[in-house]
This record gives sequence, C-alpha cells and structure tokens, in this order.
Amino acid sequence: MKAIHNAEINTDFMESAAELKEWLDSSEKVLIGAGAGLSAAAGLSYLDEDLFKQFQPEMAAMGYHYPYELFEREEENWPPAREWAYNIRHVNFVRHVFPPAELYKKLLRLVENKDFFIVTSNCDRQFMRTGFPMQRVFEAQGSYDKLRCIEGCTNETWEIKPFIDKLLPLIDPKTFMISDESAIPRCPHCGAPLYAAIRTFEGYKEEQERYIDFLESTNGKKLCILELGVGFNTPVVIRWPFERLTAAHDNAHLFRVNKEYKEWPGHGGFAMVPEKLEGNATAMPFDAKDVIESLYSGMCAGNV
Repeated sequence: MKAIHNAEINTDFMESAAELKEWLDSSEKVLIGAGAGLSAAAGLSYLDEDLFKQFQPEMAAMGYHYPYELFEREEENWPPAREWAYNIRHVNFVRHVFPPAELYKKLLRLVENKDFFIVTSNCDRQFMRTGFPMQRVFEAQGSYDKLRCIEGCTNETWEIKPFIDKLLPLIDPKTFMISDESAIPRCPHCGAPLYAAIRTFEGYKEEQERYIDFLESTNGKKLCILELGVGFNTPVVIRWPFERLTAAHDNAHLFRVNKEYKEWPGHGGFAMVPEKLEGNATAMPFDAKDVIESLYSGMCAGNV
C-alpha cells in the first residue's frame, strides 16, 4: 500500500478504514458508486502526462498534456477528421490496450460474497473486464463500446470495434486526421454522424431497472454505501443520489472515498459530506487504491 506520511492523516485513514471494514462485514447489502477516481487509482488516469504521451503522441507533440485538458478545447477548431482520429485512438487504448486493472479485481474479491450492486459513471468497462457479474452493474453513462445516430433517427446501435480497426490505419501521423473522411462513422439510415451511445442503447432501461430493484431491496436492511472516486463532473449520477439515499434510509452509512488530483489542484477531490448526514456518512479524503489495498490486505491476512 502506498505510504501515507502525515501522522494525523494516517490516524484518520486507519480509523475510517476500520469503520468501513466493520460496515462491509456486517451489512446485508453493499452499494458501490464508482467514478473516474477509481480508474485513476487503478492506473488509468486522464491526468497522467506520461500515459498520454504513450497513447496520444501526436497530441502531446501539439502541446497538449492529458485528456482532461482536451475536454475543454474549442470544438470548432477540430474538424471531424481530427475528432475521430483522437476518439478512436483514445477508445482503443482505454478498451483494448490498457489491461484489466488489478485494483478492480481486488475490489471484486472484497464484495463477491456480498449482496452488492454497482453504479458507475465510467465508460471504460473495467468492471466487465475484471470479472464482475454484469447483472450487478449499472453503467449509467453507457460505455465506449457502442455508437448511435446523433439525430436519433433510430434506436439501433453499432459496435465501435470495427470502426476502430478500420480507422486506426487511416490516421495521418503528420496531420493527426483521418486521411479518408468517407470512412468516418455515419448512420446508415439517415447519414448523420454517429457518436457514443450514452444512456440510449439496447438494454439501458433493463440495467437501470435492476439498479432500482436493488435499491428497493435495501429497505429494512443494513446498507453500506461506498463511493469511490466520485467528484463533481457528473454529480447527478452517483454523488447526489447517494446522499439522498443515505438521508432517507433507516440503517445506512455512506463512505465517500476521493482524493484531490495532485496534477490538477482544485479538481477531483471533494470528499466532504453534508452536515445533514453527520453520523451517517464518513469523508475519506484518500486515494481509492490505498483504501482498497488496505481492506484487501486485511482480508487476506484474516484468511491465513
């Protein structure tokens, strides 16, 4: 486990980790919310300059440093040929080059014998790739795997992998654009551009209903709510609903694990909990990796 040097922080960490362990061990239900901070803790950080240079060398040569910086770029400066060159390279790395993360596998070991459910805002499919039973996972933002018509002329979706295989060889390394624009994905029905199928894909409502069913099943049960790496990028997906659930539930405790990005001060942390949840929520301003590794080490020691 990564060392935490400050003695006061170390004491806070040990106390809150012990409290979390007690709730995990004794709860009848476990609800986990996973945000970008969990994948960042697992090594897939959108603020890692070295990683960015590895999978987006052309963008790095243009002076960009990491994906989050590109999220704030001026859209009109990017023609579709560059937009797709970047997107295809990004999705290919996240989905097919970056390996299934060991940290996710350890998280699965911690909860696999529990009645658990996971809601995630991540599109990287790490839960699927690391063996989580997907009937217990709600990918609330969809995934990188599917595309749909931007005009919504159909509910049909298309797998992105064939487009990845087709477009990667067409990226011009000098211009960082797709050299043959006719290959850029378009809807075969109306000709409009295709884009990521977020919240609008086959099976989304079924996933959402399984999540709702799980929430309803927690009535009258002891519920441990664990939030990992969730900030304010999309608080309506996990952060705010978890707060409301904690406030409304008779026997639930929220553990909010999130550490501020050292590379981007002022972003990505916000482990604080509302005053109205005092006694029912614990702020854990620590890296998700440290917390999961600590719990995992304790579990393995207990099995010796």
